[in-house]
Amino acid sequence: NVEMVSDVASASTRRQRRHGKKPAPRARSRRRVLVTALAAVALAVGGWIWARSAPETEEPMSNVFQIERQMTLGSAQAPVTIVEFGDFKCPHCATFAREVFPQLREQYIDTGTVRFVFVNYAFLGPDSQTAAAAVEAAWAQNPAAAWALYEAIYAEQGPPGQIWATEEFLIDLARRAAPDLDLERLAEDLRRGTYEDEVRTDYQIGRAVGVRGVPAIFVQGELVENWSFAGLERAIQRALAAGG
Repeated sequence: NVEMVSDVASASTRRQRRHGKKPAPRARSRRRVLVTALAAVALAVGGWIWARSAPETEEPMSNVFQIERQMTLGSAQAPVTIVEFGDFKCPHCATFAREVFPQLREQYIDTGTVRFVFVNYAFLGPDSQTAAAAVEAAWAQNPAAAWALYEAIYAEQGPPGQIWATEEFLIDLARRAAPDLDLERLAEDLRRGTYEDEVRTDYQIGRAVGVRGVPAIFVQGELVENWSFAGLERAIQRALAAGG
């Protein structure tokens, strides 16, 4: 495993959208150096695709993953909930988004069987956090546009080891993929670091449930290591048979 270390602030229990708040420059600089260095190790050893099983807990799944503050797609009354932890720079996450997510959406999410939840686990580089913040900002504006941007970032993912998810790239991509967004507001949110706290909080949620790499996919709170469509379909059917 690649053990991630972070000195980010304690996770808040509920998302609060507020403008103009940035972490201290020294802390942010130290964090970026650290995650970039550890990301290089992860890339070298292929360690970004592993996640440990979530610790057992008596808490409801919605509390464990803080679902009320996450990006969601599908009916809140769906019998099965799938939670994805992802990093927009992770090639395996891009494979999931391009090949698995569309099938899940068509066959299970859009039909009301699955509620899909995305949680940022941004650790592969400083622009992982920029991309995550862009999607958070888009979600605050327009949920449908946020999902369009989610798919577009993975569709146009840059090479591993390069810083490609810049503010300029993300604004241009949003212009093409999510034209309903207020691009000036999106750019301002990125400049001001409006959603950096939310990105760090999501990372801490992942750490709390045992995520050590991405994509980490949980079906009804259980980690599913085989995140192919066939593997997830089997997990969905088991969850339905068990009563959701």
